[in-house]
Amino acid sequence: MFEDEPLPEILEAEWAHDQVMALFADLAAGADVQHVQLRTPEGDGSASLADAEAAFATGRARAIQVRYVFESEKWCDTIMPGDPTTKIIRNRVPGG
Repeated sequence: MFEDEPLPEILEAEWAHDQVMALFADLAAGADVQHVQLRTPEGDGSASLADAEAAFATGRARAIQVRYVFESEKWCDTIMPGDPTTKIIRNRVPGG
């Protein structure tokens, strides 16, 4: 096993709708978005950040995963919409 490699840091939070919308704005303005995966009732596939944001805003998103680079670090955010809050799971991707 990879005993010398530290386990990736995983952060978990519950956010209000407006906080998640602010996250989309922050990602669009300041991150290098590498990949967006969007799960809706219609299916699961790659999407643009704007499409994922629209699906979240309209309540169609079941789950969104965003892989991005911010300040030379690779990150992965998983957004799990809920009511009244949305679960955000963030982890640093090794090798970033």
